[in-house]
Amino acid sequence: MKTIPVIVEHNQAAFFAYTPDINGCTAGGYSYKEVKKNILEILKLCISEDNTLNKRYNNGYSVEFEIDLHSVFKFIPELNVSKLANLAGMNPGLLRQYASGAKKASEKQAEKVDAAISDLAARLAALRLIS
Repeated sequence: MKTIPVIVEHNQAAFFAYTPDINGCTAGGYSYKEVKKNILEILKLCISEDNTLNKRYNNGYSVEFEIDLHSVFKFIPELNVSKLANLAGMNPGLLRQYASGAKKASEKQAEKVDAAISDLAARLAALRLIS
């Protein structure tokens, strides 16, 4: 079974994903879960409609997600990497490598960071200052 790498990045508006193995196979979404769902649908469609790809992956395939957390930290520079790592239960040095772009996070590691950011966002949304 062949593995298809999918790169997930984030910009100011949304997440987007692509695979370097299949030209033109891209998708977007407003959340990580949405872009993941969308790229899997597009990937299936690309393979089913292209005879060459269909032959290449006719024995099945797996998808390996690589999340570019560097783009997330570039978009939100106010995030404290060490504090977020502690919230996510991760090694701060490893998260710094993801934040700098030196390493790409696995899907499991990215899910930890996503959960920590979601937790932080919920706490911020619940905060109301009175003047």
